[in-house]
Amino acid sequence: MTQLVVYIGLLLIGLACFITHAVLPFRIAKRLRQDYPQHWKVIVDTGSGAAARGPQLWLRMQHVLRSPAIAAIDDAAITRLWRVWRYSQWVAWTCWIAALALQWFSHS
Repeated sequence: MTQLVVYIGLLLIGLACFITHAVLPFRIAKRLRQDYPQHWKVIVDTGSGAAARGPQLWLRMQHVLRSPAIAAIDDAAITRLWRVWRYSQWVAWTCWIAALALQWFSHS
């Protein structure tokens, strides 16, 4: 029974971390749009006069999140969100792999 609770807990924590990892780029983008419109303009500007939209904007935002640009802004709230975004995926995979290991060793 205890193993089942730990197993389900690991899966739920992993799921929550994956959802966090998916949602935080939108929260970071919102903060950038509101607090740093000049930086946001650089992100959405495609160079052709049209603003990036949809998948193109998502790809540009992913590039920004993986670059040192967020740290260069030096905003504590955005940096905190960025750190949670960065490490939530690792925590999620660790939880899911631990759940798989628990399942594997419980059947042995």
